[in-house]
Amino acid sequence: MQIRLLLVSALSLSALIGGAVLPAAVGAAPARRPPPLLPDARAMKAADLLLDRSSSGHRVLRFQSGIANVGQGPLEVRPNSVRRCPPSEQHASQIIFRDGDGNGRYGRRHDTGFSRRSAGCMVYHPTHSHWHFQAAARYRLYEPGRRQALLVSSRKMSFCLRDSRRAPSRWSTARYAEHYGDCSQSSPQGISIGWVDIYQNFLPGQSIRLPGSVRDGVYCLRSTVDPVDTLRETDDSNNSSVRAVAIQGTRVAVRPTARCT
Repeated sequence: MQIRLLLVSALSLSALIGGAVLPAAVGAAPARRPPPLLPDARAMKAADLLLDRSSSGHRVLRFQSGIANVGQGPLEVRPNSVRRCPPSEQHASQIIFRDGDGNGRYGRRHDTGFSRRSAGCMVYHPTHSHWHFQAAARYRLYEPGRRQALLVSSRKMSFCLRDSRRAPSRWSTARYAEHYGDCSQSSPQGISIGWVDIYQNFLPGQSIRLPGSVRDGVYCLRSTVDPVDTLRETDDSNNSSVRAVAIQGTRVAVRPTARCT
């Protein structure tokens, strides 16, 4: 018995000298998860406005719009089958990259870790043979000072997200290389930091039909991105932009934005 006690004491002393103090390791804090690098979707003001006529004779206001990403991480969504969606639709996950190297900036080579969150359903576009991110934008027209009294409200628009051109330099975003190009049925789609996804005025959905009650005058055209708050981002306050437009007969012109603020 005395020999056994001496042996146990010797082993305990050896463990202490070697630094293997087991009780201290039990209470060690788990490794912290790297913080997220969130995107920030910002609505571009309507541009390239023109008035057209529909086949029924109604005046149609056409315009270009865009979604800029001025956040800390890419705005990326991926089609998948994680959740059920209606027929001809597929679930989408937002990919949120994490700051693996802890420098507060996104780096495609180093910040490869990410988490997923549901971003609703994507709609299949048969003409383009790929998925469109649903509820990407919505457009509304109203008189100055009467924002709640809508004259026209478009349905939620769906788009393929991609890098079309760089964001305005006044928004002070880092100059990242173009990454998201043509969409396919299975590829990720998104908007890189400092880039804008542009939707030209001739594309389907880039117009609103003016009711016959709309007379000549100045109106406010409001563009809202992510109108149902599907995406997680750093700032939701810049998801809308407004453009003051003067409509006269078959002509339209831009007016100072102050008319609509």
